[in-house]
Amino acid sequence: MFDVADKGVTGSRLTTIGYMDDYAPLEGLHKLGPWDAIPISSAGKQLNVLARRVADSRDDIALTDEDGKIVALVISPAVLEDLEDELAITRAELRTLKGEEGIPHEDVVREIRGETP
Repeated sequence: MFDVADKGVTGSRLTTIGYMDDYAPLEGLHKLGPWDAIPISSAGKQLNVLARRVADSRDDIALTDEDGKIVALVISPAVLEDLEDELAITRAELRTLKGEEGIPHEDVVREIRGETP
């Protein structure tokens, strides 16, 4: 757990880098509502570190435009896979509730991804 007094917190925004102590610091990383966020202009220069952090930690990082508006969200492939699995399970449950014939989980995931069998 981090101590906001040690991390340069002003109001609800973090004003210094590196509050995720286990990872290399990302310049410009701050808290924006529930998201860890970084301006696109800063993210591009540090894309390798940002991508590795997201992949390893399963934390999401929002990318913001010059006005501070969130325009994209970087998530790990593992998180995306989990979301696809959850969606496939939910779709299968809905089919069952509607009395429709079930289809294999792998086929539902392929359908979600837009892949052809």
